[in-house]
Amino acid sequence: MSKTIKIVNYIEIAGEMVLFETLPEEEKKEAAEKILDLIMRQAGYIKTENKKNAGHLLS
Repeated sequence: MSKTIKIVNYIEIAGEMVLFETLPEEEKKEAAEKILDLIMRQAGYIKTENKKNAGHLLS
């Protein structure tokens, strides 16, 4: 007997919990970019507009 698992994602915006799938597409994209930036920073990377330095680890 297998159970179906349903994952529901909420995001905190201005102190209010909002169901992620109810956000407009542009806000979903912005939120996803911010989450990715946080994850990458924890791994030692930083977003840069300078392509010469793109992808280098922080020292």
